[in-house]
Amino acid sequence: SRYVLPSADEWYKAAYYDPINDLYYDYPTGSNTSPTAARSGTAPDTAVFATPGVTSLGPADVTQAGGASPFSTVGQGGNVLEWEETALDLLNDSPAAARSFRGGSFSHPATRLMSSRRGSITGPVDPASEGPALGFRVASIPEPNSSLFGILGSFGMLLWRRRAL
Repeated sequence: SRYVLPSADEWYKAAYYDPINDLYYDYPTGSNTSPTAARSGTAPDTAVFATPGVTSLGPADVTQAGGASPFSTVGQGGNVLEWEETALDLLNDSPAAARSFRGGSFSHPATRLMSSRRGSITGPVDPASEGPALGFRVASIPEPNSSLFGILGSFGMLLWRRRAL
């Protein structure tokens, strides 16, 4: 497969990990404090989530779904819950197992955006089912570069030749 749903680990790292400082944050905006609620936009330290007394307008456009994570992914906090490929029980031993969601949605409070939160819809869920607070993120698997195979092959030949001498 070239395109997949991210696993629980892949989703978590993309949202909460800072590769420059080699640390994880509590929120997917590169902070340990709650982001600022926004209806849309990409300003730093913002996310699309519900706040007390504010009526939600629904999810923002995917390109306007909040500030970027330290890993440069956008909209992993709020906007819509995102499917994970990993089953809720983390075993992945059955295609019918309940899948997990992360990230909160436009109708959730900021606490649902925290790294410690993971949820699910129990029972088998038809992937064709729709809802305004449910979405997915697509991850791609890079194809190996052909020059990499050439370098590895050349290195292997050198080792083989040295042993033969």
